[in-house]
Amino acid sequence: MNIMFDSSDYFVRIRNKGGHLKVTIWNNSGDKLLSDFLGPDPTAQFWNSVEKLTNSTVVEDIKKYIRKLS
Repeated sequence: MNIMFDSSDYFVRIRNKGGHLKVTIWNNSGDKLLSDFLGPDPTAQFWNSVEKLTNSTVVEDIKKYIRKLS
């Protein structure tokens, strides 16, 4: 299962890899900004890192898609 979407000026992929969700984020130039597994209960540190690299819209969009998968 792969989900790919645009959010603001970023491109996000969420995929199931070995039973775990992996989030990868690229900027509009194609540079990979983040590629990390999402734990069962992502900590504030994870979301703060995503927001620092992107913006709050990307964080909310990722959370929305993760809720759909649950």
